[in-house]
Amino acid sequence: MGTENITRVTSDAMLLCLIVSLPAVVVAASVGLLVAFVQAVTSLQEQAIGQGAKMIAVVITLLVAAPWGARLILEFANSMMRLAMSSS
Repeated sequence: MGTENITRVTSDAMLLCLIVSLPAVVVAASVGLLVAFVQAVTSLQEQAIGQGAKMIAVVITLLVAAPWGARLILEFANSMMRLAMSSS
């Protein structure tokens, strides 16, 4: 495995991590923004409300997105195994 392959594999792995984690990050940010807006409008300054809402939203997102993310990771692992077997 040459330097160009290692660079490409590392880049693909980092991109895969970004893509798989993106749904949870986007949901957490949007729910946090929405809860902060509601708290500002109602003058309610309780930290637990925002954290609880984000936690519930992220757990639901992970349950929905887990099969998709697992499929992407499995495809990446299979391609890495094929690459490792073909170069030896």
